[in-house]
Amino acid sequence: MGVSLIAGVSWQLLSIAVTAAASIGWMATGVIRLFSRRASEKATAREASALESALAGATIPEGARAFDGWSYRVGARFAGRVRVVVREDRVSVAGPRVPSGLYRVWIATQALLLALVAPALVAAVLRLDWHWAVAAVAIFVVSWAISMGGAGLWPGLGELDAVETGHFKALEFPRAAVSEVDVGPGWSKGGMNVVLFPYKAAVDAMAGTRAVSFFAPDEQGHEVRFAFHMTSDADARELAALLQLDSPNTGIEQAAGA
Repeated sequence: MGVSLIAGVSWQLLSIAVTAAASIGWMATGVIRLFSRRASEKATAREASALESALAGATIPEGARAFDGWSYRVGARFAGRVRVVVREDRVSVAGPRVPSGLYRVWIATQALLLALVAPALVAAVLRLDWHWAVAAVAIFVVSWAISMGGAGLWPGLGELDAVETGHFKALEFPRAAVSEVDVGPGWSKGGMNVVLFPYKAAVDAMAGTRAVSFFAPDEQGHEVRFAFHMTSDADARELAALLQLDSPNTGIEQAAGA
């Protein structure tokens, strides 16, 4: 009987360990994808102009188009209100931005905690112990609090950059470096669909036909996801069309058919 009990406990522990390894491994793939894509060139990080910072009196140069929106908390690390300026061969994005190291810690922490929920639930079922169920709920709540807390604090933190001069930080890159432009749920491409999978459906519903997202280089030479919630459907369609040089209607048609 003692041998059977030991064997039963070992089987339970093995099942919990396998679940933990699989859950953490799956979540790690999302985090790695988020930070490991290499771009063929680097974007230029600089102080935003009066136009890019949406300052009063700034004029839009002929041939340029400026769009205002709200950034999703994706790999480009913009947070809060942003302005996207599209010129003939260049694109710039300006607004509050989260420091790279802080963003990585934020993503990794919430991802790891979220990955630990699954093995805690498996432990609760296999061991018939309600303490593990409570632990699973507590871990999820902490992960959610870190996710929502960071998302809420980032805009205010980034706004501090513009306190003295009124100018935000801008990231500028070639228009030709933009790829995979989507309208709607495409905001989560590149790993965020894994890291934020419990919330993806809700954000997809909010994205609707106003979220414009794409891949482009950052100043570190990584290809990251940019995603903006536009102020109107018309602006979303126009921005997506301007960003897609070869097939200007692809992302819009996909969104319309979704």
